[in-house]
Amino acid sequence: MKLIDKLNRYLTETQYKIIIKDNTVNIINYIEIKDFTSTKIIIKHPKGITTILGTNLVVSKMQDNEALIIGNIQSIEL
Repeated sequence: MKLIDKLNRYLTETQYKIIIKDNTVNIINYIEIKDFTSTKIIIKHPKGITTILGTNLVVSKMQDNEALIIGNIQSIEL
């Protein structure tokens, strides 16, 4: 696959994704953040709701369709 094809697929990706790494959660292609506290974040996506529970939760990066959540993540409910 050509590099330009890979880049195009990455840029036009529309699938909802959750990437979990070392007390961070990267949410891609969500619709909206419905509720936000330091212990619970509720995210609406095309197929439903995702709830992130923990302590000291912070949205450290937010773009049109991507959010990075950091903190002491205890559970993620799909």
